[in-house]
Amino acid sequence: MNLKLSAIVLARVLGFVESIDLSPHGEVFYPKLLAGISEKFGFTKFPQKIEDFDETKGVEFISGMWGDVVVEKLSIYRHGLQLDTRASTKESQRVLLEWLSSAASAFGLKYDSKMVQRWRYLSNLTFNSDCPFLLRGSSPVEKLNERIHRAVSGLSGDYTSWEPIVLTFHSEQVPRKPVGAPFTIHRRAETPFSENKYYSEAPLPTETHISLLEAFEADVLQSYAVK
Repeated sequence: MNLKLSAIVLARVLGFVESIDLSPHGEVFYPKLLAGISEKFGFTKFPQKIEDFDETKGVEFISGMWGDVVVEKLSIYRHGLQLDTRASTKESQRVLLEWLSSAASAFGLKYDSKMVQRWRYLSNLTFNSDCPFLLRGSSPVEKLNERIHRAVSGLSGDYTSWEPIVLTFHSEQVPRKPVGAPFTIHRRAETPFSENKYYSEAPLPTETHISLLEAFEADVLQSYAVK
């Protein structure tokens, strides 16, 4: 019984670099650079109005290609560059770094490989597994599920199955805001329980995300074997 990846919904990377550092003396003509980005990726949607050029909100380019990788979105912020694909965060990072290198040659950006020191990731994916990820993680959870089912069905007369549908982990939220998204596993919306399909989000590289899900699946199955 193995976890089977269904789809990568989002593979996002955010590389922290101040946009002003890429043109420290204002030598890069911004409109020419943005036009070059649109042309290089073949984006179908790109900045056109003055309000589209606000780096605090993100200067966005949508739906393009880099080689054989579909780029869902490229966003330029004052303090970072964000790129979304559905390939993997590894591929998203590769595309972003390759573009920076090519833009340095083509437009005179002052970029070298040491400038992006910090990264954040967001990985969203769906998968199938017969493993009872959420229902029987512990006997108290299973007992509570049964009690809820009896209480609700007794009132409504509807005996449809009940199960826990989400498991969420996050860092402490005080005294400061958490860094990144929570790690979640939950039943895929609008999908019958019988299909055993799940959705998961993590502030991690795609490969690490999948590895953690596989390890959790193995631990849950091992807990059953021990019983």
